[in-house]
Amino acid sequence: PEFVKKLQASFTSDSTIHIATVQDLANKNITTQNATNTWTWTATNISDVTCAVSNHYDWDAASVLVDDKAHRRVAVQAAFADGSEDFHHYVQFARNSLDWFSHNLPGVPYPFPKTTSVQGFADMEYPMMVNDSHETDLVFAQLVQDHEIAHTYFPFYMGTNESRYAFMDEGWATTFEILIGTAERGKKAADDFYKQFRVTRWIHGPHEKEQPIITPSPDVTFGAGNNAYGKPSLSYLALKDMLGDDLFKKALHVYMANWNSKHPIPWDYFNSMKAGSGKNLDWFFYNWFFTPYYIDIDLDKVDKTSGGYTLSVKNIGGFAVPFDANVTYADGTTETFHQTPIVWEKDQKLAVINIKTSKEVKSIVLDGGIFMDANEKDNKWVAN
Repeated sequence: PEFVKKLQASFTSDSTIHIATVQDLANKNITTQNATNTWTWTATNISDVTCAVSNHYDWDAASVLVDDKAHRRVAVQAAFADGSEDFHHYVQFARNSLDWFSHNLPGVPYPFPKTTSVQGFADMEYPMMVNDSHETDLVFAQLVQDHEIAHTYFPFYMGTNESRYAFMDEGWATTFEILIGTAERGKKAADDFYKQFRVTRWIHGPHEKEQPIITPSPDVTFGAGNNAYGKPSLSYLALKDMLGDDLFKKALHVYMANWNSKHPIPWDYFNSMKAGSGKNLDWFFYNWFFTPYYIDIDLDKVDKTSGGYTLSVKNIGGFAVPFDANVTYADGTTETFHQTPIVWEKDQKLAVINIKTSKEVKSIVLDGGIFMDANEKDNKWVAN
């Protein structure tokens, strides 16, 4: 009964409650000592069930408010070996994840009554549970847990087929990973990790064997991980950049409302985002999902005009990416002109950018940020 009281108290607690500690385990008084015990779990509207059993793990618990209108809280728990320092933080890490995902992006209240983080060996997601390895780096540990919990929405809430279209779940988890990471650690740290872990591995080639993201996962013979994680994530972030945060979120909600639990395929995503945004995105989705493209833009030439400067930017790699034109003036001042992927709508091979300024330009550098360029040497122009 005393452990039941702790568990029940955790359902309304923001603070971590230690339901079972090392001393409790040593005393062997957590479970009623009957010849046989039966545990019963009940869940509704769930795509699958997983459970974990241990007689030597700590058990921590708390809860978090995920739905402000309904005043709904969900249970947040962790089970782990006492010597794993990172897992002592996992209840609060998970509370932060569920709070952020519920209130920001995807901005859908966590749809299940509970989440549990169990120390294991796989870094793997399950409905209402994640199985994470012990990590000595707390920042990395939180990032991995964020990623796995993000899978609650894709694939589980949506019911997407991750074995056929891995980009429909891993791509989204990778996207949410950088977005929540920005909130947790700041833009530079989140961007640096994303570039190192999700983009650097493939952006510098070779690109001759690239396959379209739409290729069914079992049929991908080159860069399977890139097609599942980095490339689709960049497509989602590029669309967010082009539509703007509010319209992107509105369209995403149309997709999720239309298709949760109904096993959507990529075309359901494409059509829902078009309907939700009110935009014709056919060209964008074709560009990102149906071509063997990569990222490589070239600042081909710069012409001075009466109102400023005109930039001719070639798209050698093909992907419709956002980028900044970072301008340094002759007086030493600088200015950034951001370009969303819309600049590629009419001509995906050449974009003409007009920079309005009365100042003399000394140099211009194109910078894609996390949209790393395969060849940065042709991204700079210097005035004669």
